[in-house]
Amino acid sequence: MTIEQVHRAIYMIAVPFGGTGTMFSYLIKGERLALVDTGVAESPQTVLRPALAEIGLDLTDVSVILNTHAHLDHSGGNSKVKRTSNAHVHVHEADAPMARSVEAEVEFHTQPLRVLGFPPEVIADRAAHVRDNAGEPAGADIALSDGDTIDLGARIGLRAVHCPGNTPGSVAYWWEEEDILLTGDGIQGQGSRPGGYPLYHDASNYRRSLKQLLSLNCRTLCLGHAYLGGTLLNHPVRRGSEVHMFIQAAITTADTIHKAVTDAMRKRSHASKREIAFAALDELLYEIPQLRLRRTGMPVLAGPTLLAHIESALGGTYPS
Repeated sequence: MTIEQVHRAIYMIAVPFGGTGTMFSYLIKGERLALVDTGVAESPQTVLRPALAEIGLDLTDVSVILNTHAHLDHSGGNSKVKRTSNAHVHVHEADAPMARSVEAEVEFHTQPLRVLGFPPEVIADRAAHVRDNAGEPAGADIALSDGDTIDLGARIGLRAVHCPGNTPGSVAYWWEEEDILLTGDGIQGQGSRPGGYPLYHDASNYRRSLKQLLSLNCRTLCLGHAYLGGTLLNHPVRRGSEVHMFIQAAITTADTIHKAVTDAMRKRSHASKREIAFAALDELLYEIPQLRLRRTGMPVLAGPTLLAHIESALGGTYPS
């Protein structure tokens, strides 16, 4: 069974992608049916439609698509769901460029790899992965801003909480009446894969967003992946005291990476960004579990995150 009820009005759907990854989409049943994130291009037919059928629904019943951000594994299925159901796509205005253009998303994912001197074949593979899974751009029918409310009826009102870091337009959806926060990739703990790293492109904003989301004191956290950290079980839905523990673990992870980067920069004043990244990784070996890939010498997803901390340190913008 790929669909699981996690609240009287919310179902979680496990959406495999890329052979080794799993994203979690959420179906919200109000008077209008909302789908939070749609997986990759093939997910609507291969996963979402069969999952909805298990509870007597179909993609044609969906009237609202809520994207937490415009990465391929969360928005790649937008166009197919929209064509099937005529649902309106909601994306934060800062992520609208990626929602409108696959090439804009390719550039977003590959630019940090070029800065860090990744091998050309690795960069090409990443670009191909984005193009293969991002689907046809669906754009944004409704460009969200922080504080916007989506009324699904049946007393379900979701507030968009802008939480940049992973992407410029990352948002969480806050159902305050039920104390439920759906964050996508806004909070990443120690990353979604053993030995890998969290993935974000703006370290300063990511850290600020974590503190902001922590301050909401929600009781149920619905994550976009089964992120590691904070608790013994890495379930995508964290409840009660586990919510605070998980968010605090994400803050600690970000701060630990930043300290390693700043220490490396202080000791190597003339080092390149690539050299600083590897020096920081050497120190982080004792703090954060890591499994380095042979092709890059780094843990999966670590490159953009390390670069984000380097640029934050250079700009002096990381919050204390």
